[in-house]
Amino acid sequence: MTEARKIVQEKPQAEVQIAEPKKEEEKVSLNPKLAEEFDEQKLNSVLQEIIGQYRDQHKNLETTVLKQPVILSGETITFQLNGEIQQDIFHKIKPEVFQLLRRKLNNYSIHLESVIVEEEAGDGKKKLYTSTDKLQYLKEKSPALVELQKRFGLETDF
Repeated sequence: MTEARKIVQEKPQAEVQIAEPKKEEEKVSLNPKLAEEFDEQKLNSVLQEIIGQYRDQHKNLETTVLKQPVILSGETITFQLNGEIQQDIFHKIKPEVFQLLRRKLNNYSIHLESVIVEEEAGDGKKKLYTSTDKLQYLKEKSPALVELQKRFGLETDF
């Protein structure tokens, strides 16, 4: 019985030792094939193909997110998004887009990231979204509004 235990204990160890070198050899031979280099032009053409697929599926929000400016630094692709809504949509489609990019670019070591970039108005000033921001802008433009606000007790929050 002790001989049987020795044989059972020795047999799995021998299999593990044989299997490990094969895996390492496969990794070494596959790595050069899976990291094909690409440039911004190739990335943009692949992105246009993906945008076409989303457009054909009538996924308009996803198409808008994918049309945002892209920065390529090494193997990191960064999408410049306009706000949190676009970022939420990006996080929902990220796994699918990631797989498509990896397959079409033939590069499995790329990384996808997103950054929210505040869009500025044409004259370099920040866009006015809230009523408080709009009132503040108008007060700077026309000081008479300050007097009207005080005289009539006007508030922007409602």
